Amino acid sequence: MNMTSLTAKKEKLWSPIFVTILAMLLFSFMVGQGVNCGSTVYLERTGGTVALAGIGAMIFSAAAGVMRICCGPLVDNRGRRFTLLIGAVFLLVGTIGPLVQNSGALFILWRALQGIGFSAATTAANTAAADVLPFTRLGEGIGYAGLGQAASMAIGPALALFLVSSNPPENLYYGLIACSILFLLLALICRYEKDPQLLPETSEYRVRWEQERGSQAQLQEQERRAKETDVSATPTPSMGFLHRLLDSIFEPTALRGTAVITFMSAGFTFSVFYMGSFGNSLGVANAGLYYTIMAVVMIGVRLISGRFMDSASPLQLMGVAAGSGIAAFALAIGCGMQLFGSLTEPLFYAIGIPFGLFIGLGMPLNQTIAVKLTPPKRWGAANALFMLGIDISGAAFSVIWGFLIESQGYPLAFAGCLLLQVIAFVVALIVYPKRGART
Repeated sequence: MNMTSLTAKKEKLWSPIFVTILAMLLFSFMVGQGVNCGSTVYLERTGGTVALAGIGAMIFSAAAGVMRICCGPLVDNRGRRFTLLIGAVFLLVGTIGPLVQNSGALFILWRALQGIGFSAATTAANTAAADVLPFTRLGEGIGYAGLGQAASMAIGPALALFLVSSNPPENLYYGLIACSILFLLLALICRYEKDPQLLPETSEYRVRWEQERGSQAQLQEQERRAKETDVSATPTPSMGFLHRLLDSIFEPTALRGTAVITFMSAGFTFSVFYMGSFGNSLGVANAGLYYTIMAVVMIGVRLISGRFMDSASPLQLMGVAAGSGIAAFALAIGCGMQLFGSLTEPLFYAIGIPFGLFIGLGMPLNQTIAVKLTPPKRWGAANALFMLGIDISGAAFSVIWGFLIESQGYPLAFAGCLLLQVIAFVVALIVYPKRGART
């Protein structure tokens, strides 16, 4: 009985703070999805230009990427809640600003603030999610944490398009302000760093806190002895400024998951920016249905991933994810080349099924690898590096795919996406840990 009770306690996953963090991820991604999806339509309705919308998208991605560099040391040194509050404030200001003035340079300013806030909020929230989970169920928990992102992809774009298409179009920003306020309120109550005893006994953050508290006397003794050591006999070379800066920002052990996700994100980027326009080019009745199907599959994958995420081989899971992406892009090539005749429209919608599996499995798998191979004190830097890989890939390939579509058409762009998923799997063969993703 005692052993059973201990096992149940050890495996505890769900807690009020974990649910709070899931809600924060939902609202932060809804703001990010909303501004990215709704800004172009808003500008069109208010006399702006598509060119300005494109510049705004680039600024959002660039600001988010730059903020990722700062988020690693910020999360690890100043704390998760501190960074969450910074993200909340920037998101709120970035969504209130357009209601004051939203043209020209000020539109670009608001997009930059939105990108900074989104980057800080999502990096800190993802790190907080890892904190409150038991290490033995980290992969499963990260999969559940991705539910916020998956749900936002189902709700965010549809809600943003509904609001911006209503009268007045400024309703878009009223809705985003509401999401930003909810995120801020949740960040204010996320206080587990002040009192780790509020966390479940097996959560990684509490376990680490108790170990540090228990060994504080030993650490003080070690520090005392270190001061008494004759350092002149064995001088320790000091790191240069650049080395110290890079060490505080990037966590090398997170590179394995980051390297793979960078290639996979090229496919994610195509889906976010161009699948809707691809559907319109095919003449389908409701291109938005593709996103709904994809999001539903993503949510389903995240819900059942707990059965295998921490037990199956990472390389096997990567094979399923990459294979699903390859199947999705191969099907898209066939649709683009009009190989399926009257079946083109239903098959376009069907692409959302393997693509949802591709994203729903590939994202948490590689994030789990990045985090599990990293010391807990460096999880902020690990998450920042992981998400920076996604940001850089998104910024670069959004331009590349646009150029290929404009000059060569959709099939060649899809072929490029397919090739990159093959490369992602080859990289995984090289860099993945040989005996699972556990340290």
